[in-house]
Amino acid sequence: MAAALLVVLGLVLLRVEGLDVGLGSIHTSVEEVGSKIRLTCVLNDTATKITGHRWIKGDKVLKEDTLPDATTAYEVDAANKTGDYSCLFLPEPAVRAELSLSKSPKVKAVKKSESADEGDSITLACKSESFPRVTHWTWYKKASTGDREIVNGTQDRFFVNNTESDSEARSKLLIKNLDRNSDGGEYVCNGSSSSGSGSAVIVLHVRSRLAALWPFLGIVAEVLILVTIIFAYEKCQKPEVVVEDDDAGATPLKSSGQHLNNEDKSVRQRNPI
Repeated sequence: MAAALLVVLGLVLLRVEGLDVGLGSIHTSVEEVGSKIRLTCVLNDTATKITGHRWIKGDKVLKEDTLPDATTAYEVDAANKTGDYSCLFLPEPAVRAELSLSKSPKVKAVKKSESADEGDSITLACKSESFPRVTHWTWYKKASTGDREIVNGTQDRFFVNNTESDSEARSKLLIKNLDRNSDGGEYVCNGSSSSGSGSAVIVLHVRSRLAALWPFLGIVAEVLILVTIIFAYEKCQKPEVVVEDDDAGATPLKSSGQHLNNEDKSVRQRNPI
């Protein structure tokens, strides 16, 4: 064929200037015709009267008209196609769809960092909305000795699932029975298309099952320390109780001593000189 045809027919939910609403649907297609790439949007299932169209790349308006058609198209030079394009159906607030063209796929991590407890399962995910669509995914785990490729079914714990929807390609890595010593670290998802490849990094943190107990144990320790301090303080402040003898303070008896002294004096008086 004189012109190679690459078509991506997607069903895109409409949105009103950043608000997601179910106003209808837009079918998008991308065709490579000679040195040009034709972007096409077709609006379906809406009762809104169309008063025009607008094509945007970034913040720049590329094309605008006042036609009432439900179809609008824009052609891009194949040599300068990279970028994110939007087609808008007027009036304002405009109904729009987005198309992404790139020389190499833009791969994004759904979440750049994940955490889970050892023994649990975790799913890492990457996606790409670029055109041409990513058709091949590869997962790696970074290591000091070099990246280690993860094959679907490895160790009966690692499972890769690739899907493609109307608007994106996605890959998920499921890891079962997490091992704290070997599974934590950086994982790389690499997506390839006919235009090249792109990648993203996800950091996985695997926690010890005892990690959840440390806050509780810390609180218990603080309570014990506080109770000990209070007990010691009260003991130091408590006055000593002195037990007094019931006979304390009583006047000692002197009659016996005085009686002996008198007898001694009487004896001395009877003795002759």
